[in-house]
Amino acid sequence: MKNSIVNKTLSEQIFEALREKIIKGELQPGDRIVELEVAKNYGVSQAPVREAFLKLAEEDLVVTQRNKGTFISNFSLDEIDQLYDFRLTVEEFAIKRAFERLTDEDIEELKNYHNEMVLAGVNNDLEKIRIADEDFHTKIYKTADHKFLSNVWETLSSKLSRIWYLNSQVYFTDLSELANIHEPILRAFQNRDLDGCIHAFHEHVNYERQQRASLPSSSEVQSNNHK
Repeated sequence: MKNSIVNKTLSEQIFEALREKIIKGELQPGDRIVELEVAKNYGVSQAPVREAFLKLAEEDLVVTQRNKGTFISNFSLDEIDQLYDFRLTVEEFAIKRAFERLTDEDIEELKNYHNEMVLAGVNNDLEKIRIADEDFHTKIYKTADHKFLSNVWETLSSKLSRIWYLNSQVYFTDLSELANIHEPILRAFQNRDLDGCIHAFHEHVNYERQQRASLPSSSEVQSNNHK
């Protein structure tokens, strides 16, 4: 008789499922989510759903309003701008640590993720390019080998992905742009050029910031997506 090993609790599985729906915009800012309805949908009791809601709140993905319920959180323009500022500081630190530990294998892995972005851009595949983009930057944090830095990136990347999905229809008119703005970062890693890599990374983030500045507010995007 084989013993089955359950790697994740029910609450963790529900948390991850809801988290993905929120990140992808399947659950929009302002949408209400009800504990009992989620429990019925997944065929579980309310206890693991309640735990999942607490984890979602810890990542600021949901907010609970007294006597009203739990809702998907929204972003203000100031919060989005602060996220970009914070990312510039955190990821620059990650890049510096990564360069201290960089191997040829690490560079090859970054190259592979970039190639995946290029292919996804050619195929106009929104989901694959988002995953390859996140994998590319996650690799930098993994190479930096800093536990708390990686934890920060996990939360930060979920917020950035939400913003990206909410605005993807107008963020990049051509998805190949996303691969193109990563190419100087990859080239700097290949040349072991730390200063060049940091400069290319700042150019990348500031480009996204400029693109975002020309977009409607998240509440306007939400309204348009519900039409």
